[in-house]
Amino acid sequence: MYNLDLSDPFFDSLKRDYPRAKRSPAFEEWFREKARRQCFVSYKSPDRIGALLVKKIEDEAIDDTKPPLPKKKRLKIALLKVVDYGHKIGELLLKLSFDSAVQNDIDEVYITHFTEKDDRLVAMLHEYGFVKVAVNARGEDVFLKRLVVDDPVLVEKKPRQIYRTFYPSFYDGPAVQKWIIPIRPEFHERLFTDVEQRQTLLTEHAGGFIVEGNAIKKAYLCHARTKKMAEGDIILFYRSVDASAITSLGVVEEVHTGISDIGQILRLVGKRTVYSPEEIEDFDKPLTVILFRHICHLENPLDIDLLRERKLLKWAPMTINKLPDENYRIIKDLGGINGRYTVN
Repeated sequence: MYNLDLSDPFFDSLKRDYPRAKRSPAFEEWFREKARRQCFVSYKSPDRIGALLVKKIEDEAIDDTKPPLPKKKRLKIALLKVVDYGHKIGELLLKLSFDSAVQNDIDEVYITHFTEKDDRLVAMLHEYGFVKVAVNARGEDVFLKRLVVDDPVLVEKKPRQIYRTFYPSFYDGPAVQKWIIPIRPEFHERLFTDVEQRQTLLTEHAGGFIVEGNAIKKAYLCHARTKKMAEGDIILFYRSVDASAITSLGVVEEVHTGISDIGQILRLVGKRTVYSPEEIEDFDKPLTVILFRHICHLENPLDIDLLRERKLLKWAPMTINKLPDENYRIIKDLGGINGRYTVN
């Protein structure tokens, strides 16, 4: 953090908010105290910050709140602010926070925030399962997100909705279907920009964003008329041509089939697809639109030779194929998917 320029206008609202917090240091004082913390920063110009994330791991009670929260290992988002809108950077920073929690076996993530009218941050927090649980002594709302499922009623009666509350945890039991989706390397590179050892593109080196890569919620377009796919189903992406392997996992939010109206397609996919509006307009129609949440990449991608050897696939998929539940179980185990964050 000590590399950041505190005179940047990005910090003006934070400086303004902190004086209204009783018994709190000024923002500049807080910043200098924490200056050796690592942070994630995005610049919207060479000398202007567009987004900032500061996080830390705690293992203590939160007792300056009403009500107090018991001692527990948590990840605290100490600072999350975005002013460079339109690039899904907020989702990217949340995903980095969730990934950090998973890597450290943490069950809860929280953030404190002075809530304002029509608050963008609060809307995003609610979208990904944060709930207001307390107010602290400074007057900030405390938003808490649980990552591990603790609601047996939800598991029993609404398993498909688990991902909405506990993302990146998800239900992968017999109540949901499993599917294999092929994706070409050039589209995989854009849709999943957080893959390890991925070759960055020229636009990224120039400071540009691949927006669909930042997004947690993504869109996949195809001509397959998959009418049995439903919310909560598991989708496994098979990267064709070069890797020839299952690499990534998502959970379906919505499926729309037989759509020919370009306006409707664009409204559904927004900036969450690898295709430009011009490319979508040129496609043969009707199209199927699959909206999904990206959950994770397999720790051990599974290539076609292994998949065929283990009789999990007969051949490399050329279109969307349903996967037997027992085959998915083996893929989950071989691929190293963290069972602590799954429910079945």
